[in-house]
Amino acid sequence: MPKKFLLSLLLPLLFFLGLPGPALAQGPFDQAAEIDWQELRTDKFIIVYADSVSGLARFDCSCGVEEAQRYADFVDGIYSDLVAVFGLEIKTPINLRLFPTEESYYEVNPLARQLTGVIAHALNSRDEIAIALPRTERLTEEEIVNNIRHELTHFFASYLSDGKLKAGFQEGIAQYLEKPTERANYDPAVLKLAFEEGRLLTWSELDEAESVYSDPQVAYPQSLSIVSFLVDRYSLPTFIEFLKASGTEPGFRSALQTAYGKSADQLETEWLAYLPEYFDGRWQINAIYSYDLSRVTQLVNKAAYSDAAAELAEIVALLESTNQVDTLAEAEALLARAHQGQAAGALADESRQALLAGDYPLAIEKGNAAITAYESLGYRERIPEIQVYIHRAELGQNALDQLGRGETLLSSFRFMEAEDELQQATILLQSLGNQAEAERGQSLLVKSAWQQSLLAYLLLAVGATLLIFNALRRLIQRVSANPLEVEFT
Repeated sequence: MPKKFLLSLLLPLLFFLGLPGPALAQGPFDQAAEIDWQELRTDKFIIVYADSVSGLARFDCSCGVEEAQRYADFVDGIYSDLVAVFGLEIKTPINLRLFPTEESYYEVNPLARQLTGVIAHALNSRDEIAIALPRTERLTEEEIVNNIRHELTHFFASYLSDGKLKAGFQEGIAQYLEKPTERANYDPAVLKLAFEEGRLLTWSELDEAESVYSDPQVAYPQSLSIVSFLVDRYSLPTFIEFLKASGTEPGFRSALQTAYGKSADQLETEWLAYLPEYFDGRWQINAIYSYDLSRVTQLVNKAAYSDAAAELAEIVALLESTNQVDTLAEAEALLARAHQGQAAGALADESRQALLAGDYPLAIEKGNAAITAYESLGYRERIPEIQVYIHRAELGQNALDQLGRGETLLSSFRFMEAEDELQQATILLQSLGNQAEAERGQSLLVKSAWQQSLLAYLLLAVGATLLIFNALRRLIQRVSANPLEVEFT
């Protein structure tokens, strides 16, 4: 039986097997009168331990205040770690009951008599964690801490889901939150064999306690692989949203649809396709203890800076809360690059917008700044596009300069030169889509034509006036030279 299963069993298993469950309201129950229970309080826990057991010459384990103090030294730290992971404070204090004998533990978990590997369980997933101390004697300190981490995770998952999260996902997330240790065997060899033999459970079957606990050798590593897949592909915050949705939706299918925007069948198909990659090594990836930045690194390298920045903001917060120092530094460097990429993209967009608005100096300025920013990132794929913006902006600025020169020439009545400048500038501005300045060029050309026509009429009028003046002048001269001839005539 896999180690993961041996660390934890929830009460639904007791009822599934038809065994008597604990009378929760009675305390630890038939032997309560024989055990002298004492309490040791921490900030978040009440550790209930046995000071003595009447009628027994010796305990089955090392008990008493020393053992209680051993747990007191680390339980609050685990609680704080899980608060950081889930972003949730749950009701405290939490009872942690240390059963001094196996018989006293059987009172609350009869199944443990048949399964010697059962060490602890969460009573009602909220009220109390029960530990069989005699069964922890061979565990390392790390394994004892993981035991509490596993059970306490059930509490958080239960609170987030309003107690509605079923067995499969409960055991999956509880295993996922266990800290990897040197002795822990996370290699999914049994799961791989079940996959190859077609013995995997459906997600619907994993949602039922009967299926989970009837084949724990497959169900437990399978539930871990499902949570690993969902966190690896869609992030831990999205999985936490699924836990919350489980508290308001009628079942796991609608909760998955709400959190992931995909049906349970779609996600199950993706998980099956993911399993070969999981078996090949992604089972070693854990967002809490060994976060894999490869996917978000690819986003940054492909210049998907906005998507990368959004993910990295969540990743950095998670890494800060889980004390992954080296990975945090790498993630922060990636986030800085993503922000630089966003800034470069914003500059490129501003260059394009300025070009479309006809603000050519601004388009050139923003474009050059964008190129500098992208080159500092070592990303050159968008530079040719920006260079086009700059080139068109330079053409546009030249056209505006031509338009200005044409207007100046027009005011000097140098019509031929003016029209040449105005026509070239207008055509270029039309090709750039600068309709306002192109219309201005057209207006100046119309003005030029009107001024030339006016000037022609003016010249004709002046010419006619001169002809009339000359005719009158000659007539006057003739009259003055020969008045009789004029009179006779």
